[in-house]
Amino acid sequence: MDSKARVRRAACLTFLLVFLAFAVRAYHLDFQSLWRDEVDALRFATRPPAALLATFRQPGENGPLYFLLLRGWLALCGNSDFALRYLSLLAGTLTVSLTAALGRRLVGTWAALLGALFVATSPYLIWYSQEGKMYALVVSLVLAALWAFWSALTRGGWGRWALCWLLTTLAIYVHLLAVLLILVEVAWFLIACTVRPCGRRQIVPMLLMLAMLTLPYLPMIRWQIKLWQRPAFQTGHPFVPLATILSTLLWGLSRGVQGNRPLWTLIPFVFLLLTGIVLSWREGKDASDEAEGPVHSSFVIRHPSSAIGHWSLISWLALPVLGIYLVSLHKPLFTDRYLIWIAPAFYLLLAAGLMAVWHRWRPLAILLLALIVPLNLQAAWGQAHTNIKSDFRSVVAYVEQRRAADEPLLFLMPYARHTYAYYADDPTPQTEAPYTNAGATDNEVDAELSRLTRGHSAIWLIASEVEMWDRRGLVAAWLEAHGTLTDEAEFARVHVARYEFPTP
Repeated sequence: MDSKARVRRAACLTFLLVFLAFAVRAYHLDFQSLWRDEVDALRFATRPPAALLATFRQPGENGPLYFLLLRGWLALCGNSDFALRYLSLLAGTLTVSLTAALGRRLVGTWAALLGALFVATSPYLIWYSQEGKMYALVVSLVLAALWAFWSALTRGGWGRWALCWLLTTLAIYVHLLAVLLILVEVAWFLIACTVRPCGRRQIVPMLLMLAMLTLPYLPMIRWQIKLWQRPAFQTGHPFVPLATILSTLLWGLSRGVQGNRPLWTLIPFVFLLLTGIVLSWREGKDASDEAEGPVHSSFVIRHPSSAIGHWSLISWLALPVLGIYLVSLHKPLFTDRYLIWIAPAFYLLLAAGLMAVWHRWRPLAILLLALIVPLNLQAAWGQAHTNIKSDFRSVVAYVEQRRAADEPLLFLMPYARHTYAYYADDPTPQTEAPYTNAGATDNEVDAELSRLTRGHSAIWLIASEVEMWDRRGLVAAWLEAHGTLTDEAEFARVHVARYEFPTP
């Protein structure tokens, strides 16, 4: 088969994978109720324009560019659950074609297509392609930035370096921890320099791009340094040991967001990952992938070896994990979704491992593929049919049918009131339960709740993420002691209870 026919075949297969990715991400797109982070995205995106633009330099702001883009999207499509999440769906679908394009250059056509298949069916990436936040978009931007970086390394040209600079900058302003992408780009450059010694013509474009990256980052780094140096500043995240970080990422990328499944389901993923890390570099890339285009005056690698792609994927997977762990030693920051953009490296290494097995024993490769794709789809199906997020949509429907107009809502934790207000879509009497995790005494809680309930014959308790506000259960204990429970219901991650009080 000639090269043009191979390209057409690869393009057709990529199109089918993109269609598959769109279908599984569109299915039950609005099944889950919005959770507080998604409602926050709506609130932040609809701030007055001046306030929204100010977030690009305000302390503590993460993802200002995403909220600016979301503002325009919502203006066109409305602020329904479906419209909010559709932007992530589009970004998540784009990830498949970008994985195929970058993977072809790193590990060859067939491994790239397998990696794109794993990305298309990944329950983890499907989940965040159905969430109204920036995580699907940052994956696409990182893929595009690394594709531009690899093109600049292998083909040269100031335009390619400029494109990489732009895409890296956009990724950082979509999510703050995408700044760790710079570590990956530096590692790729050093790995590429193993092909031949780097001279002035090779180093200058790279150093210039790194220097230029600091300019758009300056507004954020000013407040980050101040917070970093402030001992009293808390990130809100607990410290997570490195072993737990690795375990959490492995389970999430392999089996999705529903928690630990049977241990045996992890075996094919771990086996292929280790195979991809240890053996795949020996297999070489497809001969059809070696031509990297015309030579320019910048740094050029005419024929990247399979070892370069192999070590590039390993550095992409490992360096951000190590980086966030080292940062967390001073200020804990780890949440698995913050590193979602390492997912394509994980799946491309799985694909490279599968190709290595294919070259040695094809029946085993077929068995592993027949295990992984159904496991992915089974986990994605479970996510699509299980209420995992706080189900405030059902809570509002339940409470508003039963609540009298003069019965206030007591939120525990109080931040949930924004999600409730989104679904209630009308002003509702709301009160905030006292914060007790700082060591509030029983007498202090009694005084505050007596004040909040005074003059009301009944009150509704809306309890969600209680451990973040009242881990000792003092609020619920006070209501049980001073009121009469007349109604109660359980929803996903939300408890609802109505208490009546004696008439004064």
